[in-house]
Formats: sequence, C-alpha cells, structure tokens
Amino acid sequence: MTNEGQAGEGGAALQPYKDVAVGRPKDPDLSPMSQDEREAYRETVGKLRELVKKAEKGTKKAVPEIREILREHPHLCWRLSNLSGLTEGALIDRMSRDEDLASKELMKRQLACMREEVAGDDPSPLERLLAERVVATWLQVQLFEGIYASSMSKGMTLDQADYHQRRIDRAHNRHLSAVRALAQIRKLGPAVQINIAEKQINNAG
Repeated sequence: MTNEGQAGEGGAALQPYKDVAVGRPKDPDLSPMSQDEREAYRETVGKLRELVKKAEKGTKKAVPEIREILREHPHLCWRLSNLSGLTEGALIDRMSRDEDLASKELMKRQLACMREEVAGDDPSPLERLLAERVVATWLQVQLFEGIYASSMSKGMTLDQADYHQRRIDRAHNRHLSAVRALAQIRKLGPAVQINIAEKQINNAG
C-alpha cells in the first residue's frame, strides 16, 4: 500500500483509506475551542443522546429538536448510529459467545484492516462503499460456512445439508458480485458507468 503523503500520478498526494462511513462529515476539532465552547458542544451531544432515547420510545416532540441539532452538527448522526456497523455487529454477535468480548473486539479489528486493504489508497466514495460490501459479504460466507460445519457434527438430513449448501452458495455469489463490482469501478476510473434497470448513467469524475 502507498504510504500516507506519497505522491500519486500527477504529483497529487494520495490519501490513505480511513475506516469511517461514507458520507460522514469530519468530527469538529475541539482543540481551538474555548472551554465554554467545548462545554456547550458536550452539552449538545448529551442533549441529543437524551432526545434519541425519548424518540426511540415514541416521543414525537423530540424529533424536531433532533433535526435541529443534526442540521447544525450532521456528523453526530453517524456518532450515534451506523447502519453498516449495526449489521456487522449482529453478524459478529452470531459468530461469538455473548460473554466473549475479546473475540468480538478482535473480529472488529480484523474486519477494519480488511476494509483498509481492500479499499487501497485514495479510494473514491464508491470504492469505499464496495470495499465495505466485499468485507461484509465475506463475513456472511464465513458465518454460513461455520454454521454448516457445526451442523455436520450434529447430523443432518440430505435436505438440511442441501439447504446449508445453497445458502453458502448464494452468499458466495453475492461476495463475488461485490468483488467484480469493485474491480469494474476501478477499471472504469474517473468515468463511472452505473447500470440501473437497464439504463446507463454516465457520471464524469
């Protein structure tokens, strides 16, 4: 992988992949803020957490205040909720015991390193999304393979074995599809062609 700051084609410095959600704004830099400003920001974060808890229980009055805070601090919606992270966490929980916090943390770090390597240096937003998809589908394949292996030791009917194999095959096909999509995006380069419902949309980078 290219080191941070190393010049790419045309002399432009390549930026390494950072394992953050696509579309997430940068978190504010608190260091230049005054003590009062930092305290006000922390109070805002605390208030948002309380409002989210109320809204999760169906309190409609909390929603306008949540919208107002997120309008001013859009990065906070990723701080409190990450869709891809929730999905990944659910799969990791399925693959580890509830009390095995070490395995959960190790798997999270392994997957983060995989996303970094798959995305490469200076990835576009589409490359980052597809890198996430490649790793997510890979994890699904491992999960279903593990369930199948565990079930084999307990004994299965031919129908049950066929069900597991078909589920693995579907997950593997989704994984290969994500890999091909990422390879195609990289092959196209700046001009990205996206086929949606047999209609081609050309987006010049």
